[in-house]
Amino acid sequence: MSKPKGVYLIQEKGCLNPQTGAYQHISMGAKHLASSFNIKVYLGLKQISLNSFEQYNNQKTKSSLSKKNKIKGVLYGTLKDIQILFKNLFKTYKLIKSLKTVSPQFVYERVSYLDFSGLLACKYLRIPHFYEANGFQYRGRKRYYKSVFIKISKFLEKKSYTISNHVFFVGSYGDYWGIKKKNWTNVENGIEEHLIINSEQKEIENKDVFDICFVGRLMDHQKIGVFVQALSITQCKSQIRINLIGSGLDGIEADIKKLNIKVVNHGFVDRDNIVKLLSDFDLAIISGSNSYQSCMKLFDYAAAGCAVIAPDIHNLKLWFSDELLFFDGTSKGLSQLLEDLVNNENNKIKSFGKKLNMKVKKDFTWKEMFNKKSEIIKSYLH
Repeated sequence: MSKPKGVYLIQEKGCLNPQTGAYQHISMGAKHLASSFNIKVYLGLKQISLNSFEQYNNQKTKSSLSKKNKIKGVLYGTLKDIQILFKNLFKTYKLIKSLKTVSPQFVYERVSYLDFSGLLACKYLRIPHFYEANGFQYRGRKRYYKSVFIKISKFLEKKSYTISNHVFFVGSYGDYWGIKKKNWTNVENGIEEHLIINSEQKEIENKDVFDICFVGRLMDHQKIGVFVQALSITQCKSQIRINLIGSGLDGIEADIKKLNIKVVNHGFVDRDNIVKLLSDFDLAIISGSNSYQSCMKLFDYAAAGCAVIAPDIHNLKLWFSDELLFFDGTSKGLSQLLEDLVNNENNKIKSFGKKLNMKVKKDFTWKEMFNKKSEIIKSYLH
């Protein structure tokens, strides 16, 4: 029996940068949806090969930093939003023609800012449409420009979710939108099954120095300042070593050195090697995150058997209420928790690392995540 045909529709080329979480989710999605469906990946109007894009983008520097741009004014921003909306609407006809050439039985689309062409094309062709929604699209342009269009963008975004056959909210954004139609499911990111170590193999007892790791970049929502401030007031400076992983963390390394705390800056580490490196560490830090956002690095930490300190935000408490070591989001709270863990005679670090490792291995592999999505998609196919 042949597999149902589907299109995985990506509207933004930036999502195909192999160094982004978006690409990781897309590549794993295409791979695992292909177990149940005959999936073709489209970038806009054209079918593409993800491998070709990965090879092309990997030629670019891996250490490029995200630069802060000057925020442009209201007039520019409003006109820009109107331009984006109508440009995307005008391509709907071409997308309909493109989809007709492959006659898919459904379209699985990664949501894009003010782009409803995929949804409209599916409604015209009378085929099921599914959104993969990660983040608030209507807020995404705030870092570039101001716009009076933001309320309209928010309305249109919610409306598109209600019209789609089913929406997979990555994280717990479905709880924010509260769409009464209930045509949505909160889902999480995942981890490649072969990367998950056996946490029983980790040796943490009787350590003089605990290795603490932070994976990330200098992004506002990660609140790395909370972490550095916590280190400045902690009483266990001599008992910890900080491991920084990511591009552009030289300034943070310098700040930590000034506190007379051991620190190693590992720089950028590629996907194939990051879990192996993390498995040498004991404790991982998530110092900040948006309330409904999925934290992709959590799954790398879990795969490596690290215990994880995290802020008590909605999304993390929803999915991992018993597996994470929560703090109140303040530097004082983080500092106190660090001290309690380092001095804990019952080895709470090892027990929480093991719990999280087992939870992710059981419920949060990419295969498991997309199997659940596949079953929902199948329920809409006739």
